[in-house]
Amino acid sequence: MAIAFCSVTTLPTQLAAQTDASLGDADEQNPESFEKKEDQPEREKKGNILNIILDKTPAMSTERGTLVIDAYIDSNSNSLWDADEPDLKGEIVCTIDDLDYPVPAFIPGLDYNARYKISCQGAGHYQPTASQKNVLIARRGQIIKMTIPCRKTSSAE
Repeated sequence: MAIAFCSVTTLPTQLAAQTDASLGDADEQNPESFEKKEDQPEREKKGNILNIILDKTPAMSTERGTLVIDAYIDSNSNSLWDADEPDLKGEIVCTIDDLDYPVPAFIPGLDYNARYKISCQGAGHYQPTASQKNVLIARRGQIIKMTIPCRKTSSAE
């Protein structure tokens, strides 16, 4: 046990000495030593376990789009979110790909170059002025911010 311990403690010192000796000074190395040699075969690229199982690599989050949805009370019906108009939380639900998202919503992982049909409906006393919108993820990593103007329903007044 003591012999193994001694060899482990001296091994890094020996490796460091060999590495320093093999590297030499930067002045001693010629520029040709840093060039790529053309006669060496290129290493074969191997797939990882995800490539083998899924037959392709999953897209990274930077290659996918993100949708951010907010809703607000459009009191003057101009379809612009003015500073005095409050936002709505939990009053609107939007459906994308058969999944319901309460607004405000942050929806990552949307496929690049894909169209999404978004339908929104009120969950309480408010209804969106437009019930459906289409979104196209045109660039990789695109973030789309969508604001939904809403009005009070007649039953809430």
